[in-house]
Amino acid sequence: MAAASDRKVLEEIGEDFLCCTICLEQFKSPKILPCLHTFCEQCLVTLVEKTGSLNCPECRQQYQLPVGGVSAIKGNFFMANLIEIFKQRLESSQGGKLKCEGCQENSATHRCMECIQYICDSCAKVHRNILLTRTHKLMTIEEFETVQSTSPVTLRAVEYCSVHSQNELKFYCETCQVPVCSDCTIVKHRIPEHLHRDLKDAADEYLSELKDVVDKLKVKEQEAEKNKTLAKQIHSDLTEQCSREERKVRMKAEEIIKKIKREEQRLIDELQNNYKIKIKHAAVEIDEMELNHGNIKSTCSYIEMLMHHGNAAQLLSTKGDAGTRIKQLITSESEPQIQHDEVVFTSGCDFNEHGILGILRSDICTSKCTVDNIPKQLVKGDSADLLVTTRDSMGNQVVPKHPVKAKVRKPDASWEDINVLDNKDGTHRVTVFGQMDGQYEVTMTVGDQPMTECPVIIPVIKGLVKTIGSEGSDEGQYYDPWSVAINKNGDIVTADTENNRLQITTRDGTFKKILKFQQCKMPFTPYDIAVSSDNAYYSLDNLNNQVVVSDEDGNVIRNFGQNELKGPFGIAISPLDGNVYVTDRDDNCVRIYTKHGKYLRSFGSYGEGQGEFFGPGGVVIGSTGMVFVADQCNNRIQVFNAHDQYLYSFDCKSAADESVHPRRITIENDKYIYVTATSTDVYSADGFIFKFKSSGEFVCRIDSDSDGLNWPTGIALTDDVPCRVVVADTDNHCIKVFVQ
Repeated sequence: MAAASDRKVLEEIGEDFLCCTICLEQFKSPKILPCLHTFCEQCLVTLVEKTGSLNCPECRQQYQLPVGGVSAIKGNFFMANLIEIFKQRLESSQGGKLKCEGCQENSATHRCMECIQYICDSCAKVHRNILLTRTHKLMTIEEFETVQSTSPVTLRAVEYCSVHSQNELKFYCETCQVPVCSDCTIVKHRIPEHLHRDLKDAADEYLSELKDVVDKLKVKEQEAEKNKTLAKQIHSDLTEQCSREERKVRMKAEEIIKKIKREEQRLIDELQNNYKIKIKHAAVEIDEMELNHGNIKSTCSYIEMLMHHGNAAQLLSTKGDAGTRIKQLITSESEPQIQHDEVVFTSGCDFNEHGILGILRSDICTSKCTVDNIPKQLVKGDSADLLVTTRDSMGNQVVPKHPVKAKVRKPDASWEDINVLDNKDGTHRVTVFGQMDGQYEVTMTVGDQPMTECPVIIPVIKGLVKTIGSEGSDEGQYYDPWSVAINKNGDIVTADTENNRLQITTRDGTFKKILKFQQCKMPFTPYDIAVSSDNAYYSLDNLNNQVVVSDEDGNVIRNFGQNELKGPFGIAISPLDGNVYVTDRDDNCVRIYTKHGKYLRSFGSYGEGQGEFFGPGGVVIGSTGMVFVADQCNNRIQVFNAHDQYLYSFDCKSAADESVHPRRITIENDKYIYVTATSTDVYSADGFIFKFKSSGEFVCRIDSDSDGLNWPTGIALTDDVPCRVVVADTDNHCIKVFVQ
């Protein structure tokens, strides 16, 4: 029977391990490549001849063919030894006793541990007597199986030198990294150029190194297995995803096909319905024409017969009726009254937003087309959207075959083309911009045919365009409003002074909310208001000599200034650092606080000189930090830099060169200053709105005498182009909006 150790080797190795992956047969003259893959020598020769290079069929690594060709590649002695053992043991493992591998006749009784052979008693005696093998260790089969069961012996046969074939490989050349025999050490691997070691010692050391490396390699193998599994999963996912996306494409295609079919049917139905009415009308007309034609023909035939075959009495007896009938037929309408309005299909771009296939376009009747949304008047700077509806001769809304075009004649007599937005449903939007005041004339054509409703006249106005509110304490009413500001939402925030509140409305005057602050010692009395960049409200509470800071919902954040302010009147926030500037009329100065309420400094004093004030009112700060102060009783505007240094001043006068008291001021793009002013006559309530260049040059008066301003104070600008001028008309208890 085969030894247990050999059976174990056979079980662990398996026949596939000993087969070449090229020819799929057991290795013949196995050669091992640097990548540790083994192939038959002849298989490699055939491979090199076919490809012209040496590429490993397993891992695809490319190698330089050594001098001497494939035969010079290292032989795999380990694999050759395994094959030999496999062949020998395969037969023995199938049953019966082991035969002697020496004489091939007797049953084996011993095993040579050097030759790795089973031999009989006779061959064992010879083995011990031959000089070459007398040093070999022999064990009985029973001894070998006992030792192998407790300490398995690896397959390691004695190897002989490929150069000196009779010499056993006993040394390892560290320099060349090859096993050598004793003769090699004095021929090609001589000392001191080459370093030698005992083959077994070198092998044991390398075996120890291999154990560590193999452990790492096994970890790498696990990682490779994991990555392979991941790659397979990705491959599976990609395949599934491809299938899933294919299904999506098919579903979408089916959806579009259904949509196309529905669109096809809709267009055909619409086309047939449209023509059905026209065809029916034409059929009625045909009936009328046939009836008329029949009447004329029959009358003509009868008269001709009467003329040729009737006698005098017969001819004259029908004279009256015949004359009437002939006259009636001659004057009757003979032309058809059929309106031949075409409806044509226009294909559109594939999958456009108005339909997959296209749209139906028709002839239109310009006298039936309509223009809606015409404003009675337009405020300068605003726009109006006119709605043009194109219709056929029956008055039905249709999409025209030809484009709608529009142009406008401005007040300066210049013409300008207007862009027309085609909604693809028979309606069109024509936007008119009121860039200047005066009359605008809008004309529209379809296929170069003017619409009957044109020109559309739109007056564009400027000056006073809206009055918001009236006297009272209800929502949307005011009582002595002293100031206005525009918040970050574009709403008007009003200091409704005598109602002790702030009131917010839209720019068009729609009421939004009221803010009241009940925690003050005296009633909250807002004289002025400023809005910060984060939409916080800074209200100047005159009666309590303080600044109240709140959010847009009326929640008080802080208040400050009670220790310094005596008669606060105007407030502004610097766009440079957020500092708060407050004019103090009682102390004739401007006080400066941080946005958190810390008092910093003040500048100015009572007087008429440069940098002196007499009842300072409103204050505003430009983007560069320039400070403009309404020096009310000195009838001038004083200008300071960001360091409180006086720069210049200019007089505040009316167009008639009369001095007026500036009340509040605001600024536009650092270029223009807008001022509310009142007459110096204490008995006059006349009010004005002036526009100056920031350098002080008078530009124009914004209001007119007919606007009836009565003690205007607060002023603010919207961000429109041109901007709206919002003014608190204090004694008229309202807010007035002007366009210049």
